[in-house]
Amino acid sequence: MIQTTSQNFASLFSWKEEDVQVSGITIPIVQRDYAQGRLSQEVTRIRNRFLQVLYESLVEDKKIKLDFIYGSVEKGMLIPLDGQQRLTTLFLLHYYIALHENVPPEDRSFLRRFTYETRVSSREFCQHLLNFTPDFSKENMSEQIKDEAWFLMEWESDPTVLAMLVMLDAIHEKFVNTNSIWEKLMGDNITFYFLPLQDMGVTDELYIKMNSRGKALTPFEHFKAELELRMKEVDEELAKEIIKEFDCEWSDMLWPFRNSGLGDAQDNVTDDEFLRYIRFISDIIGYQNGETEIADEFEIIEKRFSKACPKAKSNMEKLKSTFDIWVNCDIAAFFNSFISIIQHEEGKILMEVGNANLFGECCRTYGLRAGRRPLFSLGQTLMLYAFIIYLLHQRDVSEDEFRHRIRIVNNLVKNSSNEIRSDNMSVLLQHVKIIILKGEILTGGFQTTQVEEELVKQKWIKTNPEMAETLFRLEDHKHLNGYVRAVVGERLEHVDWCDRFYSLFECDLILVTNALLSIGDYFEKDAWRYQIGTSNPRLALGVWRSLFSPTRLENGLCIVLQDLLSRYDTFTNDVLKNIIHDYIQSAKEMPVRYYLAKYPQMQKSRWGGEYRFGKYYWRQHWENGRETYHVLMMTTEVSLGGMNYDIFLKTLFELGGGADAGLELGDYSYSQYNGGGLDKLRMTKQHLYLTLAENEYKIYSEDEEIVTEIETRHINQNDAGIDIEDRVEIGMQLLKKYL
Repeated sequence: MIQTTSQNFASLFSWKEEDVQVSGITIPIVQRDYAQGRLSQEVTRIRNRFLQVLYESLVEDKKIKLDFIYGSVEKGMLIPLDGQQRLTTLFLLHYYIALHENVPPEDRSFLRRFTYETRVSSREFCQHLLNFTPDFSKENMSEQIKDEAWFLMEWESDPTVLAMLVMLDAIHEKFVNTNSIWEKLMGDNITFYFLPLQDMGVTDELYIKMNSRGKALTPFEHFKAELELRMKEVDEELAKEIIKEFDCEWSDMLWPFRNSGLGDAQDNVTDDEFLRYIRFISDIIGYQNGETEIADEFEIIEKRFSKACPKAKSNMEKLKSTFDIWVNCDIAAFFNSFISIIQHEEGKILMEVGNANLFGECCRTYGLRAGRRPLFSLGQTLMLYAFIIYLLHQRDVSEDEFRHRIRIVNNLVKNSSNEIRSDNMSVLLQHVKIIILKGEILTGGFQTTQVEEELVKQKWIKTNPEMAETLFRLEDHKHLNGYVRAVVGERLEHVDWCDRFYSLFECDLILVTNALLSIGDYFEKDAWRYQIGTSNPRLALGVWRSLFSPTRLENGLCIVLQDLLSRYDTFTNDVLKNIIHDYIQSAKEMPVRYYLAKYPQMQKSRWGGEYRFGKYYWRQHWENGRETYHVLMMTTEVSLGGMNYDIFLKTLFELGGGADAGLELGDYSYSQYNGGGLDKLRMTKQHLYLTLAENEYKIYSEDEEIVTEIETRHINQNDAGIDIEDRVEIGMQLLKKYL
């Protein structure tokens, strides 16, 4: 029986055991073209990684073994069945180093016994190449070769020749500044095992089957091979365990996630899923060490699992344990038992994601992006990490404890969008771990106000355990998103209003908006804008969440909302209509909120379109203790660059009959709202226009270029500068007088 021993490339040409002897190497015609020199992104990366390994083995004495090379030997010629790509690259490397270091012809003569039979042109190219000495001072080898008289134009259609040229350029770039490495090439720095397959009856049929059986090695197969090599340098036994689990337990565990919806419907491998979850683990390790994410999977090996990493063994153990927890686990059922994705369910947290199975989503989308947005967010990363910590420490954390603690994490994640950043993940991961393991909530990581509320809730639940589920149901209301202060107060004194709040927001949202305005001024400042609610079906969820969020919530809304909730056990549209009606009818003062509650034109886009974002702009809301009436309704969300209207002139335009009545309202677009009575509502047929200053209307006549003031109408206000007569009604009286 033939025993295999390690060989280098040169010794293979004189290999001999028993009655089998090798004197040359021939790549058979049925083999694939040389592929390691292709220019695709993936092959380029593999080529660069392989050359880096070869470079380190020769220049840094990091000896390597390139696994087995199989083949038959016929009349002294080795015909490789597996190993063609590696052998061709080694042939080109030996050629380059031999010429680069002026190795005598007799010492490199074995290279002439390497030949290609895949195409005649490939064979002839190799013969000519061995007679060519390049100018190593020049940047590019392939161009030199193409300039030679012996180089035939038809060779540019030979994929093997083209790939060899690319590889020679890559070798030149990598090894041009090396010296004295020929002896290492001829020694044991780069070796492999050779196994002749004489007993298998190798035929052309077998070659054809082996080379037409499917696809080239996948990126994951290259990744796994190098991962194994690097991990063995750190801890060989642990590396063997990990690789064994890759091929057995972990593959079985990931099998249900194959073809994760992003590739070919015939995809029946788990390569992509493996790589995405490994990338997730790598990023977690990186975040914990205060490092950035690593995009290239081969760089992950180098920086996380090789001897170059001081924590490589610890990282290998984390890799193993973070995979092992999912083995023998019904993963989908596990997540479904803790997560609801639609509405509140007792004992579960509410996560508005397409799939409760966070592990499956990670395997499907981690590292992928839609534009600049990651498909698997940092928030989901924190949540999946929380579940992983629980599974790793199930002996120490009961299921009931975890159900409560994961709710805390979920509330913090939902309301910390500004804090959840890559540069803050180290702190956040540590806080999540402490919450899950100990139930302790630390400050200085997640959003401060949300943290403060979670601390209050934690104490409150201990003294009010019978009300905990009511609190959780309130947290899960779609508009509150885990932050409940606006409803229950800072000390959670009104948790029993949960049903009231649900009934309120089952009503028409424009009625909710106006009922709140009827009770008080709850305009929330958003930078230089002011926000109230909206009923726009596309925008309402985001607007109300923004109003109730811990980053925006002001006492005004808390006071107004709690006043409204205190009045009724259950709310209906009729109840809200009565509140609004009673306010408008009994009002002795008419602040801006009065007009917004009374006139729907001030919340709708022009000509009665849908309700907008609920955003308004005052140049100054309050001035010298007085509320000002120069208010723009923004038809855009964050800019004054669109059409934005003075709410009173717009309302008069629409109530007065609009363009059909001969009225004309400019398409105002303010970069800085001038107010002060300079904006005009024109009566085009009468050649008149109306302006509205802080507390008076003026009517002007314009005849060609001559403008004449013809009437001023003062608006009565109290000593606080608040209207005590309806300025819209006054404006309508003026329009009727002159139209």
